[in-house]
Amino acid sequence: MAEKSEQPPPYEYQPPPEGVVQYPPNYTQPTPGQPVTQHVIVQEVPVVGITPRPGSVGRYQQSPELIICQHCNATVTTSVSYETGMLTWAASGILCLVGCWFGCCLIPFCVNASKDVIHTCPNCKQLNGKFRHFS
Repeated sequence: MAEKSEQPPPYEYQPPPEGVVQYPPNYTQPTPGQPVTQHVIVQEVPVVGITPRPGSVGRYQQSPELIICQHCNATVTTSVSYETGMLTWAASGILCLVGCWFGCCLIPFCVNASKDVIHTCPNCKQLNGKFRHFS
């Protein structure tokens, strides 16, 4: 009769006994008197952040922005102020045409979202740019 061949048990990791150091297979131990070098693995990690942009490049938006002032070269968040623009007048005119001339046509003059936005530097108080709804 043929005997059953027993399979070896599945491989299980056995940690080395305490005090014993395991080295990778291609590691060669330094000879006595030879300096020991350590290898450090450096991994570059991309840094994501807000980068200020020069004040004269790109379009400004309705909210304050981080910029490099084109006048004083400081990295600042712009101060914003609002002024009446084309959208404000157009919205007011449309409300008048619809029949809202008893004060309702003045609502666009009270809403900052319909106005143009002026961006100034808080350090030197110079104008850096404007956001206009109709350019």
